[in-house]
Amino acid sequence: MTTRERVQTGSLAGERRQVTALYYDIVGSTTLLNQLDPEEFGAMQRSLHNGAAALISDYNGYLERVQGDGGCAYFGFPESREDAAECAVASAIEIVEWCEKLARQSESSLKVRVGITTGVVVIADASKTNLPGATEIIGVAPALAARIQSEAAPNSVAVAEATYRLTMGAFEFEEIGPRHLKGFGEPVLLWRPITRRQQFDRFTAYRRVSAPLIGREDELELCGRRWVRAASGNGQLILLHGDPGIGKSRLIAEFRRDLAAKGVRTLVFQCQPRGNSEPLHPFLEPLRKAIAETTGNADLDRDAVTRYLRSHGSELSPLNAEIITFLVAGETAGGAGEAWQVDLSDEEIRAHVVEAMLSLLTSSSALGPLLLIIEDVHWADTLTKALVAKLSGWIETRPILAAVTSREAIAPDVFGGPNVLAVALSGLTAQATAELISTIWEDSPPDGLVAFIYEKSDGVPLFAEQLALWIRERAKAGLPDRAGLEVLLRADSILDLRDLIAARLASLGPLRRVAQIASVLGRQFRRKLLACVLELGHLAIPLDEAIEGLVQAGIVRRKSGGMEIRFRHVLIQEAAYESLLKSERQEIHTSVVNLIQSGVAPPLSDETMAWHFGQAGQPVQAARHAIQAAEACDVRSAMQEAENLLDFAEKQLAQAGRNAESNEQLLRLLTVRGPVVAALFGRGSKQARAIYERGVSLCATIKDRDRAEWFPLYWGWWFTAPDYETQRARSDILVQDLEGSADPEVRLQSLHCAWATNIDAGLHSRCLKCVEQGLILYDEDRARFNRGRYGGHDAKVCGLGERAFSMWFVGDDNGASESIIAAKRWAEHISHPNSMLHALEFEIELKRYRNDYPGVIAVSERIGELGRATPGVLAKAALFRAWAEGMSGDAAAGVLAFETGLTRWREIATYEGAPVFEGMRSELFERAGRNDEALSILDSIIAASTSSGQVFWLAELLRQRAVLRHALGESQEAVVADLRRALEVSTEQRAAPLASRVRLDLDRLRL
Repeated sequence: MTTRERVQTGSLAGERRQVTALYYDIVGSTTLLNQLDPEEFGAMQRSLHNGAAALISDYNGYLERVQGDGGCAYFGFPESREDAAECAVASAIEIVEWCEKLARQSESSLKVRVGITTGVVVIADASKTNLPGATEIIGVAPALAARIQSEAAPNSVAVAEATYRLTMGAFEFEEIGPRHLKGFGEPVLLWRPITRRQQFDRFTAYRRVSAPLIGREDELELCGRRWVRAASGNGQLILLHGDPGIGKSRLIAEFRRDLAAKGVRTLVFQCQPRGNSEPLHPFLEPLRKAIAETTGNADLDRDAVTRYLRSHGSELSPLNAEIITFLVAGETAGGAGEAWQVDLSDEEIRAHVVEAMLSLLTSSSALGPLLLIIEDVHWADTLTKALVAKLSGWIETRPILAAVTSREAIAPDVFGGPNVLAVALSGLTAQATAELISTIWEDSPPDGLVAFIYEKSDGVPLFAEQLALWIRERAKAGLPDRAGLEVLLRADSILDLRDLIAARLASLGPLRRVAQIASVLGRQFRRKLLACVLELGHLAIPLDEAIEGLVQAGIVRRKSGGMEIRFRHVLIQEAAYESLLKSERQEIHTSVVNLIQSGVAPPLSDETMAWHFGQAGQPVQAARHAIQAAEACDVRSAMQEAENLLDFAEKQLAQAGRNAESNEQLLRLLTVRGPVVAALFGRGSKQARAIYERGVSLCATIKDRDRAEWFPLYWGWWFTAPDYETQRARSDILVQDLEGSADPEVRLQSLHCAWATNIDAGLHSRCLKCVEQGLILYDEDRARFNRGRYGGHDAKVCGLGERAFSMWFVGDDNGASESIIAAKRWAEHISHPNSMLHALEFEIELKRYRNDYPGVIAVSERIGELGRATPGVLAKAALFRAWAEGMSGDAAAGVLAFETGLTRWREIATYEGAPVFEGMRSELFERAGRNDEALSILDSIIAASTSSGQVFWLAELLRQRAVLRHALGESQEAVVADLRRALEVSTEQRAAPLASRVRLDLDRLRL
């Protein structure tokens, strides 16, 4: 096969892409070669090529080839860029300037011409052919650029129409006119770029027209009627929902402006797309800023927050003030928890936090009617969503109108009250779109324009506005017909709103760079941080002038007296961000984190820092901040947000690879993730178990470290064991591994694990020994901040309760009673409701062991008084009560109540008390005359208890079955086998009361 044939059969694979081609050539190179010595000409030509190559590279171009006295380059390849045409023109102007400089230095007549055009090419893979190079660029653009350069005057640049349209906002041009070029049938209109634009009056083309709100009259009227009701003290909530750009914020702004003219006070809070991991982030950031401004203290310690709340006159209860202080200022130095938290479950913490924030937000309504705006709830964290869900009920009797915006409708079960109005915003009608375009065009729009924009925008106001501005800016020389408009859109690759915004950003000149850098900082950012980042580079104009230009262009808005900047729409920010090369983004993100770490720029939240470090290519640091942010979420019971952050952190650590530093962070991550996953999926879930098993496995690889540092992982590993025998074995490992730890609290908690599992295994002597050793290590101050971490109850209360159980089993009934009394007294002393409930759980079960029906009922009533917000304990108490009432009264009613309670119990809690509960259940069925069912229950629980290792009640279950079998007339051998095995188990466990019951039955049944 010939070479020609091999080339023809090569693969043509690649992509279609719009690029800008640049071709430069030395003018009269043959004449120069005759005038100069060949070495001099060669040196001068190399200098020109080297300078051109450097300039093309500086502007992110790709120099495809240099041949003789010319060269060809592409912009927008290999990396796509919205500013490719702008970069090409800028580099061309500087190539001419470089040539002029070389001519002066060499005292020669060296001159250059440059031609530029923009068009679609096919970028083909040539690696499987015999062609030179791995890529082949096929299209009209390269040939046209070469032809255009021949039409340029010496030391000048000529560009084709497409390039002119893309760059006329950034450069001053003069028209060269149409030229007939070889190989092209139609004349080509050429333009000469003169210089970059330095004046910014062109931004009048981008200024948003201050016209009346169009097409939303009905919605405004609805809002007005709801305001009348709210102002009279009948609080109202309006939910505006619809697609991005549909006009939610515009409608709210118009309504707000109308009320502001009447002196109505307004509070505005905005959810952020990258802020949704911090609980209540829309409210906390404005609150922190207000406190800093009011107190003059940038470091928001607790005293500053307290002073602000008092001076602000907020009608907050002491508890709500303490919660707000915690949310704003965080934990106390060295503290592991908060006084208001330690008594509460996660659900209770969330409820208190939401109530405290609602109290603060609405406190000023005492001074008069209030407009409360919460925007972009689709980005809200779970606590903010919980707050919004309670908002309508909270404001029902207050003079407040709450306006909430979201891209998504909110379910009726969340917003279903009579004071709630949900408004779905649809697209503008053709007539409303025409009115909008008329305000932008400033006179009658040309025929066909409205229909074209309406069709392309689909009635989305923001798209219609942006498209009208874009067309007007490009139609100065006359508006093309519909086909011409289609060509314009295709030429600029404009397919949707984001493409349109990207095209507009590309024409902003130096301001585009400011917008790009700002986009890296986020949807909303502080001017000071932007100034710090821009100081690292070069800005052709003053910063405030640049910001004002972006404001006039409709790109950003100023807030907080100009100290904060916000992109007018998230799509604008995203378009600016995506227009940056990845390498540039990384450099800017790196600059941000360096400035903040050095103290030059103000600090950002851990979540935001995690994102910056991740984008800067520093995964371990990104993970560290994400873990810290997750810890803050965990403390506030925002578990889903914590899980999202930890997922991000783990992906970052995977990028970092395995090393000492990443392993350290991974252990921290797993320590935080364990309780989060347990809360989300259940403490006995396979997800939680996997987290702790992985953590303990990793701990084993770290040498020469006190394992107490990672005790939460060990504790979770024990807590999530798949069965009781495994849990007991793990508790032994915890005690052994941590026996030498310098941390007495860790040693205590390892014994806490051990006494709980030893009693399940019927190892009562070992349980009593663990309790004795543990109580010696107990410290009341330390315990205050460890109850929530380890079981949610006080370790001393637990130890005294477990001691009571073991004492009863070994025959010391009086000692058991004294230990229960001590447990309750200590729970009262520390004023910890969950620990008091835990003590009562021990008491009610101990009374069940004794078959004390009235005692069980009395304790269940006491639990009911204390446990209204603790459904698990209430459900357990209900089971004991149903058993006691059924055994002492109506057995059938007892069975029904027990079965109902058992269903509820299994829904909300793990069934760790199964042997005792199933034994009670069987007794109820037997007493109700349902013996076969009672026997089936016993068969199942005896098998389960034996296989799981939870055997402390096994002797009693075997005794029950033996007595039931005898009543059913089963064989004497089966009855005797059960009783003998029960006696064997109770003797082995030294469970004297259970052994005594077995012996009594043997005598009673004469076996």
